[in-house]
Amino acid sequence: MRKKGFTLVELLVVIAIIGILVGLLLPAVQAAREAARRMQCSNNVKQLSLATHNYESTFRTVGRLATWVQKIGVPMQQSNWNGYSAHVGILPFIEQTPLYNQFTFREYHYDNFILPGGQVSALTAGRTRVSAFLCPSDRPYPTTTEFGQNNYGWSEGPNGGWNIGSGQQNGFWKRDRDTKFGDITDGLSNTILMSEFVKGDNDNTLYTNMGDIAAGGIPFPSPVFATFPTQAMLDQYGTLGLAAATNHRTFAGFRWFAPGFYNTSINTMATPNWRFPAVGVCGGCGQGDGQGVFPARSRHTGGANHGLGDGSVQFISNNIDLRTYQALGSAISGDIGALE
Repeated sequence: MRKKGFTLVELLVVIAIIGILVGLLLPAVQAAREAARRMQCSNNVKQLSLATHNYESTFRTVGRLATWVQKIGVPMQQSNWNGYSAHVGILPFIEQTPLYNQFTFREYHYDNFILPGGQVSALTAGRTRVSAFLCPSDRPYPTTTEFGQNNYGWSEGPNGGWNIGSGQQNGFWKRDRDTKFGDITDGLSNTILMSEFVKGDNDNTLYTNMGDIAAGGIPFPSPVFATFPTQAMLDQYGTLGLAAATNHRTFAGFRWFAPGFYNTSINTMATPNWRFPAVGVCGGCGQGDGQGVFPARSRHTGGANHGLGDGSVQFISNNIDLRTYQALGSAISGDIGALE
């Protein structure tokens, strides 16, 4: 009696069908995984936005982008470079009180020495990984020393940031003074509080428009656009940035406890995932400590997650109208950008 089985042709047909099914299924699986990662990222933005509300309820302010430091032997100072980010301040409001207590604010955020009493250094404490600061869709910053990385930045609004005039500080957050909810005259639901951005690749040989920053000492084109640049101005400035590939920074997002651009802040001068790399005015600045264009970025398709002042989360498209987006970034200009 002959045994029944597949012929060679039948076997090849079955294998081909399985291959086709796998080919159809894998993109769906990948899409489902990315949808889950994007949802987790959105949840992180929600958590951080609500943490600022809890902070404001406690202190009647959301604070500032660079906090005060009482360094031993130095008068108390509020410093864009030496101070601590707003991320540090909200740690107790995201269930990270023990980590917050490791910061004494008696040293600069980058100091790495042991304080009296065995307190760990600020640099050591800041290297702690905090999952709420990390978007799962992004890649880790490739280094063995900086573990405390970050994907979320507080919005400085549609201006160049970093020591601009007080009248030009038109975003939700300011560097040198505290923000109260009552200061957001455009309305909390109409103002961007924060957004995500992409970490750098720590590779000075590869120039990309994601986490890299063109830092060739590129001044704003004439006429100077400290606030509300036009699309033509942005295109001109971005083109200048592309020409500066030999001098760029790759550190974006490597420290959540530092107050610089693409460490813990962004601006809304350009729309999300701007087609040019971020561009900095300062040629000698090492960590986003200068003016420039530092837009929201993500590895999600089509846009980036944003937290608004009322605690809601919006996925804002790359294709949003520039003026509408700048209006959403502005907190005090009487211009209300509509997301509907």
